[in-house]
Amino acid sequence: VGAFGFGAAQAHRLQADLRRDSNSAYGGSTTGRLGYSFAMQPALTLRAAAGTAFRAPSFNETDYPGYGVGGIRPESARSAEVGARWQYSAAELQATLYRNRVRDLIGYQSDPAACPAGYDLGCAANIGRAVLKGASFNGQGRWGAWRWQAAVDLLDARDADTGAQLPRRARHTEHVSLGYEAAAWGAQLGVQGVGARLDGGAQLAAYELVDLSAHWRFTPQWQVQA
Repeated sequence: VGAFGFGAAQAHRLQADLRRDSNSAYGGSTTGRLGYSFAMQPALTLRAAAGTAFRAPSFNETDYPGYGVGGIRPESARSAEVGARWQYSAAELQATLYRNRVRDLIGYQSDPAACPAGYDLGCAANIGRAVLKGASFNGQGRWGAWRWQAAVDLLDARDADTGAQLPRRARHTEHVSLGYEAAAWGAQLGVQGVGARLDGGAQLAAYELVDLSAHWRFTPQWQVQA
């Protein structure tokens, strides 16, 4: 069950959300979120938000053979963020700073010795207290037949009790793309970078992924893509 409210007065915007979950396995949980934005200038908007969240374990996390654990507890979280958005003509830039505190974060336990008997490749497990904080920067725009997008995400995700970095979470990711659209054809180039991250007691190296796509619409009803 959910409810929300929205208010506006000149350059000010306020939104409040309230949600009630009733789960037959984990009981009830009430969460909410409050957000505020201020249009400092026609092109510049500042915003802030804070809230709580609840997530019940998925089927895979409780019952998938060799991974799920029946005693997994649901997650509960508190989050806060501030951000800014600048828009001018066909271009838009956004920046967000955030901090999330999660209790019983559901993650991957790579050490079979810390799992129930019979889990040879690790298992789903709760992390008692976790803190995820970081920043996101992204932009997009058009210039004639050209369009572009760019994004950078910085993340510091740690076990709040031990200070250890959480596995399978890169400290930084980047993405940039450039596309061209003509009357009957178009093409796009995209490059994504993902930083090093921990997994199974080892550190996986950073990697880059390059995507190239094109299309040609040779009749109004038919299009070829590559």
